[in-house]
Amino acid sequence: MKQLTVMIVALASALALSSYAAECEHTISVTGKADEKVKPDVAYVTVYAQADGILMVDAVKKGDKLVAEITSAIKTETNTVKNITVVDVTLGEKRTEYWRSDQKQESPRPQVARLIRITCEPKPDGIYEVIDKAIRAGALMQIPSRSSYSDDIRSVVVYGLEKSTEVVERARRSAMNDARAEAKKSAILAGKSVGDVITIGCTGSSSCWNFPMRVMGRKVDFPTEHVGTNPEEITISHAVSVTFEMKD
Repeated sequence: MKQLTVMIVALASALALSSYAAECEHTISVTGKADEKVKPDVAYVTVYAQADGILMVDAVKKGDKLVAEITSAIKTETNTVKNITVVDVTLGEKRTEYWRSDQKQESPRPQVARLIRITCEPKPDGIYEVIDKAIRAGALMQIPSRSSYSDDIRSVVVYGLEKSTEVVERARRSAMNDARAEAKKSAILAGKSVGDVITIGCTGSSSCWNFPMRVMGRKVDFPTEHVGTNPEEITISHAVSVTFEMKD
């Protein structure tokens, strides 16, 4: 009885594989790709405020004062600045390089570092003025990081696309059209034609970077996923795998 059951299962599996193979003979699978290039509609400027003190409360107070001075200077650029957000980046001991052995006995100095994210109109000239005013008020363009990554973004300015729905949809349609075009080319070589869509596999869209972006070793969290460093264009890419019926 056990042997009969095994034979029945094996026969069913063989028939299923045979049916699948027959189906595959009449299909063609391809990957369609498309890029949509558009001008950015927003820019993000990232600068830092860093302060230290004998006690942590001193460092925080100095940090608050420095942030207030930087943001006050930035806000004068009313034609460029749209929004300003401030978040703590580090709160701990000041990083110090020791040059003499006796210096190692010094007490640790608390330090606070804050990231100032400035949302701007995507106009380079105005953005440069914003950066200069932030620097004059005491802002840093980068702070020391104990971590480094090969995909760190060192640009103070990142351009983005907030209104991306229509662009992404265009990229999706273009990728699908590209998949059908590629399928037709292959079908012609086999002396056949392309029929209906059988399956649509994994799809995806991205901006010009296909990896998790980091600034100074920290994961970037921009309001939009579509970003780049080119002030003239943002590239949104889309890919789709499609299986088509192949007809005689």
